[in-house]
Amino acid sequence: MKSPRISRKSFAFCASMVVLALTSTTLCLAQSSPSPITPYVVALVQVKPDMLNEWLDLQKNEVLPALKKAGIASRLMLATTAGDNYEYLDVRPADKFAALDGPGPLNRALGAEAAGRLIAKLRKCINSQRSYLINTVNELTIPPDANALVLVTARVRVAPGKNQEFENLFKTDFLPVFKKAKAEGKIAGYSFNRRSLGANTQDRTLTTWYNKFADMDGGGILGRMVGQQEAGRLLAKAGTVSTLVEQTVRRRVADLSYGSL
Repeated sequence: MKSPRISRKSFAFCASMVVLALTSTTLCLAQSSPSPITPYVVALVQVKPDMLNEWLDLQKNEVLPALKKAGIASRLMLATTAGDNYEYLDVRPADKFAALDGPGPLNRALGAEAAGRLIAKLRKCINSQRSYLINTVNELTIPPDANALVLVTARVRVAPGKNQEFENLFKTDFLPVFKKAKAEGKIAGYSFNRRSLGANTQDRTLTTWYNKFADMDGGGILGRMVGQQEAGRLLAKAGTVSTLVEQTVRRRVADLSYGSL
């Protein structure tokens, strides 16, 4: 299928991932009390199979140093291993919308001319790219170990009007199980994310982090912790207010990631 034509201005935004945000009322970055959410901007990239090595080289040798030079605090690059094998997720902290009024990080680091050349090279390597915001719900999240390698994500769609019910159910029935699993070293962390601008806002991504693929052996962590019968009961309960959309497995690309999310 022919990819839609992307304007230079639009692609520059996608390729350099100018940091986005929600609004001052949802970010609350300046307040002294902890924020209930932590916003991130995600770029979902479909790389051309025959251009994968070139794209990875550009990311490692040109994009990554430019992001650091531009002052981007952290970057997590994920490669899909169960799903589209040429799909990558680029995750960075979100800032304010005011960032869009100035040059993007590649322009700040390289200057407009050099940034334009790099963007053109990146453009040749991909079939498509889209970006959206996610908000990590901090009280429902168990921060992952710094070097966690594997992410198993379930994307669920919550029924209209059932968002709070779904999150309350997760907090009471599921979160204690995952906290125990983390304490026992069976998982490396757990993330509860709400999708926001640029995505279906009824979607939630529930991500179990592991330190290595071998930690996934033995079946789903819920069944291993509470038994298959109880796990089935909990999942059926969640299914009354949500629907599973997809499940994916991704790994952290260490040499394209830095900092702590």
